[in-house]
Amino acid sequence: MSLLNEIEELKPANNRWMKLIYSLFPLCVIIAVLFAFLWMFAIGKVAFVIKGIFTGVPAVISCIFLLFIYKRDVALNDIRVFLSISQNSLTYLFGILYLSSVTVLLLFPGARTWHYFALIVLLYISVLLQILSENSNPSVILVEIFLILLNLTYSVTLNYDLYFGTTDIMPHILLSEMTAASGHVISTSLTDYAFFPLYHIMVASASNLLNIDVKSALFLIAAPIFAITIFFVYYLSQYVSNNRQISLLSSLLFSSSAIVLYYGAYMITRTISFVMFVVLLYLIYSVNFKEDKFPLKVLSVIATIFLILVHNVSLPQFILLMAILLVCEYLVNVGKHISRPFFVFLSVAFVSYWFFVAYLFLQRSISVRLQSRFYDSMILTLEGAESVNEHLINLVGSLDNSVFLFFALIGIGFLLKKYRNNYAAVFGLFALITLVFYIPNPLNTIWQLQVLFRIDRFKLFVSPFMAFVMSYGIYVFWNYLSKSPSKKSYPLVIILLLFSTFVFISSVYSISDSESLVVESAHPYFTAQELKGFEHVKDYIPAGSHIYSDYYTARYFEFPGSTGASENKDLLIYRSYRVDNVSNFDQYKGYIVIRTSEFLRAGLYFSKGGTNAESANYFYKGTAENKLEMENNLKKISKIYSSPVESIFIGGYGVN
Repeated sequence: MSLLNEIEELKPANNRWMKLIYSLFPLCVIIAVLFAFLWMFAIGKVAFVIKGIFTGVPAVISCIFLLFIYKRDVALNDIRVFLSISQNSLTYLFGILYLSSVTVLLLFPGARTWHYFALIVLLYISVLLQILSENSNPSVILVEIFLILLNLTYSVTLNYDLYFGTTDIMPHILLSEMTAASGHVISTSLTDYAFFPLYHIMVASASNLLNIDVKSALFLIAAPIFAITIFFVYYLSQYVSNNRQISLLSSLLFSSSAIVLYYGAYMITRTISFVMFVVLLYLIYSVNFKEDKFPLKVLSVIATIFLILVHNVSLPQFILLMAILLVCEYLVNVGKHISRPFFVFLSVAFVSYWFFVAYLFLQRSISVRLQSRFYDSMILTLEGAESVNEHLINLVGSLDNSVFLFFALIGIGFLLKKYRNNYAAVFGLFALITLVFYIPNPLNTIWQLQVLFRIDRFKLFVSPFMAFVMSYGIYVFWNYLSKSPSKKSYPLVIILLLFSTFVFISSVYSISDSESLVVESAHPYFTAQELKGFEHVKDYIPAGSHIYSDYYTARYFEFPGSTGASENKDLLIYRSYRVDNVSNFDQYKGYIVIRTSEFLRAGLYFSKGGTNAESANYFYKGTAENKLEMENNLKKISKIYSSPVESIFIGGYGVN
């Protein structure tokens, strides 16, 4: 009884905290926006100031709108539109649109045109209308969302010859190939990834079972593995909100967010760990709603072991997020759904594995980041210091953040105000605290946070919570505006317009590969002809040779191993470097690989200040002046391979 009395005594204090939080919330957001603008001006990040308009202004408008909501007691009722349209009709429409999108991809191989993205927006709208209609079928809707996410993922991974994203896919493919060829885990003397081998075992096993190459196996199985998170997000939201419509909206918005679409195609170790994290969250919350708890607890332990063995640093980040959730549970004080003993088990398990098994990883990777010299002073990144003109043309890519912030802040503010007997307020408070991980803000300019602690990776981890508060915001927005009889059609029109903008911008700019829509489109992939040139290197250039190239090509030949890995003559490993100066070709000793077609199209990323991996990149544009300089310097050295897209040379000092 004494424990219960202590808890009851804490409730008034917690209530005062929550009242203070939701009362000051709109004002604090407005002040934070002003502070962010002043910070960016002070450190000379003018480009960030311009980008900040697309997030700061919607945030301020949302908070002003929220003040009006606070003055009126808004009751939440299910959204019902188009009562006369049957679910079968909308399902048939979805089928027609889906087949049309696949047809467009087949008609334009190796590209994603505006026709394709227009059909994707229509697909999402058809699902949204099903959610907002009477007698919606959650099973059918979830399958449709699952299929859309598969469509968008395969439109990248199976449409291009080798999609590499930000390049981490390539070393993981190499390690998976080595695992498949040898039949056992890679030696810890070669790479720290040997301590976290489940990803490479999974891909290697799929390759052997399906009897296809590792790259094809990875891209084939990655999409459905990632897309199943849709179902877990739905059930997690259902447990928390007990509202089917909000749960379906959460899954829909989650599947259409840019960060989710990006990582759907970029299935690396931290992506698969995110999938298991969502599953683990579902298991943790399911224990509170199921009678037979033992199987769920066993599965939770298995999921924990998987998380420890699949990625090196994801689990500590998840533990931090769970600690924030525990704090939010304490402040809201409407129930304890997260098991404290299990949280302790998670923490002890990963620390034990790091110190007693993966101690070499701890020495080689973690201890380096803890050196005091990195924290002597705050270092600001170069990002955002570019000229404003270079970014104005791509500012439209920030509109999805604008739509997200408008609805998400409304959802957060409403949940904080209605915190009594409402566990969803825990997710609202959690989203408020972790919003700094999800949207552009001044913290992104601090080098220690970006490089040493990789706070940018939290964006994917908190995305289910952000989808939840955004769906709540749409729900509140509808209910507030629909109270006015003269404005019955306004909420639907506004929601459809903003939702379409959110989906279109997210789907286009998540990869930014569409030449018909993006002014400076990216090519985060290698073509078949470029890969043919790389195979020529593997066939005729001996292991241990020095290879100089652009950043993406260097990552293709780079082995993600320890210092002595390149000395192993039994492995086809090259010493991969980046070109630091095109005028020095005649002084290089080794082979030089130049992707001429990509250079002429846009340019290549070379090294700034040295050829080693630690030096920064700079973009060597394919301007007329640079083309002439490149051509003159390449004439000084010997060409040994040539194709319409690529050439290979021997440096002026011969080969090592």
